[in-house]
Amino acid sequence: MLIVALDFDSKEKALKLVKELGDSVKYYKVGLELFSRAGIDVVREISSTGKKVFLDLKYHDIPNTVKSAARVAVEAGVFMYNLHALGGFELMREVAEFNREYAEKLGVEKPLLIAVTVLTSMKEEDLREVGIEKPLNEEVLRLAELAKRAGLDGVVCSAKEVRLIKNNLGEDFITVTPGIRPLWAAKDDQKRVVTPKMAKELGTDFIVVGRPITRAENPKEAAERILEELQ
Repeated sequence: MLIVALDFDSKEKALKLVKELGDSVKYYKVGLELFSRAGIDVVREISSTGKKVFLDLKYHDIPNTVKSAARVAVEAGVFMYNLHALGGFELMREVAEFNREYAEKLGVEKPLLIAVTVLTSMKEEDLREVGIEKPLNEEVLRLAELAKRAGLDGVVCSAKEVRLIKNNLGEDFITVTPGIRPLWAAKDDQKRVVTPKMAKELGTDFIVVGRPITRAENPKEAAERILEELQ
């Protein structure tokens, strides 16, 4: 499924695109830039139109702080949010438990909780610079295994790592893959990239696409071209 990244500097621009894309797109990502500008209100407004929001804030803090932030995400009705697997097993376990219990308390559907493994902007050299000597694929799988053991629903990873994760952790362990670029779009700052068609063939559950759609002359046409690749 396609998630469009609303990487804008204002709520107005984001809502304009959601309206422009209409029925073509159901899922949207609200990340750090838009959230910093517009706060949780933009999540509520997008959700009120019947769309589903992936809140991509990559929480990485002590468990109590992350649970307090997760409370806001659950109350806002997001369908998915994430934290960093490098926050550790206890962080992931506690937030996963809180996510289930708080959604049940509110009587709402439990949001999907996923963990970021290794950012798609990073290569093995980048990992070595921060003291991680393992091969990139090995590190991604190690973090994904930790996330599953902690009770999370899936991970954020490169589409190139989807088969590794699915083969080891099961087809029902969700993979969300940014760094997706159609052949007709620029790579920008992403390094571990694949096309939408390749991502589908690899078996990912969600692809995240931003600039190839949001900066296109005709965003709706660009989104529909990508959706065609996913058929």
